[in-house]
Amino acid sequence: MSRSTQSKPAIPQFALYGENTPSHELEFVHIEDIHERSARNGWLIKPHRHTHLFQVLCMWSGAVKIRLDEDSHDIAGAVAVILPVGVVHGFEFRPDTQGSVLSLAVNQQALDPGNQLQRLLNDSLSRPAVLALQGRDNVVEPLRRQLDQLAQELLRPQPEQRTALFALALLVLISVSRLAALQQQDEQVRRPGVLLTDRFRALVEEHFKEHWSMARFAETLHVSLSTLNRACSEVLGQSAKQLLTDRLHVEAKRRLTYTGETLDQIAWDLGYKDAAYFSRVFKQQEGCSPKAFRRGR
Repeated sequence: MSRSTQSKPAIPQFALYGENTPSHELEFVHIEDIHERSARNGWLIKPHRHTHLFQVLCMWSGAVKIRLDEDSHDIAGAVAVILPVGVVHGFEFRPDTQGSVLSLAVNQQALDPGNQLQRLLNDSLSRPAVLALQGRDNVVEPLRRQLDQLAQELLRPQPEQRTALFALALLVLISVSRLAALQQQDEQVRRPGVLLTDRFRALVEEHFKEHWSMARFAETLHVSLSTLNRACSEVLGQSAKQLLTDRLHVEAKRRLTYTGETLDQIAWDLGYKDAAYFSRVFKQQEGCSPKAFRRGR
């Protein structure tokens, strides 16, 4: 039996959003404030793609929900968004959002004889990304100045303007590339903590009923207790001890909800010395006794 399939609507392809002008008729570089295009569209830029434009969106303040291909991001504060050619992207801005969007027509061989710009587009700027700008003043301030200079350069025709625009665009891409490198460095520094907490959580899952001490967990993981606690705090937002306590409490609530086991049976299986001690610990965590919790389900 044949199955009818409903085709998905095609993703629109634009030069600039909402404009069907072929990209080769656009200037090499274009810059506009976020509100110039988004405000007249109700602060909503529907998902679309560009076939010949690379874009960088710099949001200095406000908030936005971003779609990048199949991924969605809800962001408030200062970010830069890398939008390579062909990437599906859409934005839903908060109305007070401030920032600018730089668009570059790619394949400008006449302006790029040394392949400098194209090398950046093919390397560090080849993938869509959302880059945090907080705490990056040494890179962000030059980036803002470069974008302002680009906007000023575009106000009126001037001698050697295309060369000047190319130089400024190259500086912008270098700044954004540096931001991407800084974010990658931060992720690499953070990664050991992620790996450690993943190993710790697996160990907790295996031994939480045995009430291991934190020192024993740290020794088994071959790290100091301070290193373990720091990783848990940075990655998970809680101490190693709290994670273990939470795991025991979740299991206790599961047993009280889904089984008919007595308090003695639950306490014994979860490693507590007796039902009275289990009840005291449970009440500290939940704010009510195990019996009251079970009656309330």
